[in-house]
Amino acid sequence: MELNKKAAYLQGLVDGLGVDESTKEGKIIKAMAALLGEMADAIAAMDEDLTQAYDQINDLSEELEDLEADLYEDEDAEDEDDDAADEDEDAGDDDIASEPFYEVACPACGETVYVSEDDLDAGEANCAHCGVTFEVALEDDDEEQEEGPVQYEVPCPACGQTTVFEEDDLLDGAPKCPGCGKPLDFEVTEE
Repeated sequence: MELNKKAAYLQGLVDGLGVDESTKEGKIIKAMAALLGEMADAIAAMDEDLTQAYDQINDLSEELEDLEADLYEDEDAEDEDDDAADEDEDAGDDDIASEPFYEVACPACGETVYVSEDDLDAGEANCAHCGVTFEVALEDDDEEQEEGPVQYEVPCPACGQTTVFEEDDLLDGAPKCPGCGKPLDFEVTEE
């Protein structure tokens, strides 16, 4: 039986006993029966409220699941689109990354310009900073050697100053440090 029915049954038993309310025992029994009835009513009301709360929680849970499904479905679609775009970009980047680039200072503005093999083949490059088109070419190593003498950096063991000497000066005599005047120790080995 439900609590309300049990409390009502006990109330009926107390009334049927003909308990005398003028005695101490009678007052206690009647009060306890009335209290049980009130408690049963309160518990029934709480059960009803709790059932409503559970129903609302279940409804909210279902709505949340629907929202999550919609949200993640949209994100999955966006991720697939982003992944496809990234793959296309990566494919293009692979082509660019495999191509060597050279850093050149723009003769007009001095900013660094990255020059590709195609630019070298064309003989000119464009500066992205100032828009000037200028000539570019690689120098051959043979041309560099023919243009000037070989130079060496020699550090001074006494003062630590590094000085640049041409190969002929090093081979002709014992150079001295221009900073402290001490002779420099060095070796020139031929390859």
